[in-house]
Amino acid sequence: MKKEIGLFEAKTRLSEICAKVHETGEAVTITKRGRPLVVITPARTEAPSIKERLARYRERFADSEEPEDEFVLPQRSRHRVQSAG
Repeated sequence: MKKEIGLFEAKTRLSEICAKVHETGEAVTITKRGRPLVVITPARTEAPSIKERLARYRERFADSEEPEDEFVLPQRSRHRVQSAG
């Protein structure tokens, strides 16, 4: 099965596509006019391990800047904010 399927074809073959995704574990991208729209992935039967979650986090934020070594909270105002009401 292809990994990308057009929206019209996906509408007509949704049950078949879902069954294949479930059987193979491979995700399928649904496209509209050649552009990715959604991805159908198999449902997880168990929660991801902490190692999987950490790996996914690192992958997701790989391009992010590292935080500074020391974080300083800003000074808080001494005045209380009164709620309207």
